[in-house]
Amino acid sequence: MISRRAFLAAGTGGLTLAFVITGGATVGTAAAAFEPNAWLTITPDGTVTVHVTKAEMGQGIGTAFAQIVAEELEADWKDIRIDYPINDPKFGEMLTAGSWSVALSFDALSRAGAAARMILIDAAAKRWAVDAADCRAERSVVRHPRTGRSIAYGKLVARVPITTALTVEELKAIPLKKPAQYKLVGRSMPRLDIPDKTTARARFGIDMFLPGMAYAKVAYPPTRLGKHRSVDDSAARQVKGHLQTVVLDDLVAVVAETHEAAVAARDALRITWEAGPYAQIGSRAIFQEYERKARQEPGVPWVKIGDVKAGMAQAVKTHTATYTTDVLAHAPIEPMNCLARYADGAFDLFTGNQAQSDLTRELSSRLGVDPTKIRLHQQYLGGSFGSRMEWDIALEAALIARKAGRPVKLIRSREEDFARGYHRPPTLQVISAGLDGGGTVSAWEHTIVTAYPSKRWAAFLDELGRDPFSLNGADHFYDMTNQLVRAIQGEHGYPVGFYRSVAPGYTFFALEAFLDELAHLAKVDPLQMRLAMLKNRPRLVHVLTLAAARAGWGARLPANVGRGLACATGQDRASRAWTAAVVQARVDPTSGEVAVEKITCVVDCGLVINPDGVRAQLEGGLLFGLSGALKEYGSVIDGSFAQKNFDDYPVLRMHEVPEVELHVVESTEPPSGAGEPTVTVVAPALSNAIFAATGARVRSLPFLPERVLKALKDKA
Repeated sequence: MISRRAFLAAGTGGLTLAFVITGGATVGTAAAAFEPNAWLTITPDGTVTVHVTKAEMGQGIGTAFAQIVAEELEADWKDIRIDYPINDPKFGEMLTAGSWSVALSFDALSRAGAAARMILIDAAAKRWAVDAADCRAERSVVRHPRTGRSIAYGKLVARVPITTALTVEELKAIPLKKPAQYKLVGRSMPRLDIPDKTTARARFGIDMFLPGMAYAKVAYPPTRLGKHRSVDDSAARQVKGHLQTVVLDDLVAVVAETHEAAVAARDALRITWEAGPYAQIGSRAIFQEYERKARQEPGVPWVKIGDVKAGMAQAVKTHTATYTTDVLAHAPIEPMNCLARYADGAFDLFTGNQAQSDLTRELSSRLGVDPTKIRLHQQYLGGSFGSRMEWDIALEAALIARKAGRPVKLIRSREEDFARGYHRPPTLQVISAGLDGGGTVSAWEHTIVTAYPSKRWAAFLDELGRDPFSLNGADHFYDMTNQLVRAIQGEHGYPVGFYRSVAPGYTFFALEAFLDELAHLAKVDPLQMRLAMLKNRPRLVHVLTLAAARAGWGARLPANVGRGLACATGQDRASRAWTAAVVQARVDPTSGEVAVEKITCVVDCGLVINPDGVRAQLEGGLLFGLSGALKEYGSVIDGSFAQKNFDDYPVLRMHEVPEVELHVVESTEPPSGAGEPTVTVVAPALSNAIFAATGARVRSLPFLPERVLKALKDKA
């Protein structure tokens, strides 16, 4: 196992290496492509193709990558194209997660573009027998101002053998532009993926077809981790279009000529199921066990500063609160799917996946083939939110295709998507704190009990067996003399996975709601309490004060309407996106219904590549977080996810979307992620708004009407 810090370092190193794999030396001849590095290709027609090694699931990452490369390459935007290459070690770790894509790729992409520009200028200078220092590049053309000569990138590639090579040291030494010099970075360029998506030329995984392919459907056990004991396919074989029944150790499936025939044949199977070891597990039992663990188990320290016991002993007031979050489904629009072909000992997989490198490793191991025999043809993803970090659908399709001897397309139904998802784990958090006579926090103890998604991803666990992705956010930036965060692993057998915003989605909920409770206990304004604890975090102070000012913090409101405040700092301490939000909400005291009227949010995510793209991400994150805070309730009953479809797993609807006022701070600091930070601030700010409106605390997510009514009753 490696630590998260080591993993990030290795990931960053992989990205850096990606632009020097080819050594920067490629010979350009007529009709040949110029590939100075793994990130881009220039063809004789002048087209510059930027290779996007991340998953495009609606966030516009391809356009951002293209802007970064084109900026330093001095390419004309009309010449820019993007593609999503087949997995290859030369690209380093192909992973889209943690809001890291731009943050961890910006320097590598910038140097890739700059290196290509330098090589092209050098080639032109040699052709003209002039000093390269006297040449410059602009809008995909190399010019020699003294003589007036010029040559377009495409013509240069076609006519001039390009043999310049840059060493690793030379690449690191390349001077990059300052923000004041940017022409493309910082502009809202039209997204390159939108035209094909609006004209239906874009291909998602579900859109892929191959000659001679068949359709497959898997018969899934009624409980997670259940297994088949016997299979009778006599009735399935009578279904018109049935081709084959596939029975493996952990898989039962049918293959048919059409999707409809596959569904009918699958439904005709007679299977005796073994329920498995966790058939009786349910949400109620999980939370009961979590409560016991929080009381009785010491856990492993995640943060340890000072002496919490001594700080508690000095406290004039103490306070404890328990917060819970339920299971959440990813619920992407496009259900999980994969088209698999097995031929000549190799697998071709047509799907969309967030973790191409990990999928390659996992399938190589489970299928017993060399990693080079796993070719992932990356497609657009119709939503993911962490669901397509998983590789199970690709494994199932590959196994069936190998057995069937023909290409096989596997599509899960919406109900199967809900049932087979690796959902966000349930959590229980207990926070205790002491306040001294001046209202300052003298001690802070935060206990987190949850299952670890990273248990299935060993590289993500640290040297103490902790899962940082289950704990991030609890290691906050507030000034505290005595602080202890305890991590208690709460495995219950039900499979769990990564979900958009991961741990900060629940750790910031508990942290920011509890701070609000302490502020009211100390009779201090919640904003002022936070500011007093952030003396060394000017960027967080700035977004907090600006959000409060824009929202009219402190102004009077009608009865049953309240404002709540919260702030967050991104996916982890290394990738900081300073975020603050004020939520204004109305509570119906008779029904418990909560209506959010307005969200005011301020974000400082460093240098912004594409302002429109960033705003779309941040606004989408706010609404995603609001949907999870208000509507989305998931539960486990008898070893299965109880909710079947959107009729019993409601998500936020258009008419429920509040007014959103978003401010993005202008910055020249290094870019950080924009995909997840706003997700994390909505729930705590809304929790605090409910209290401001009613005086009642709701400490369980989501804030269902019955939970609000119970809090009102408990208060009364």
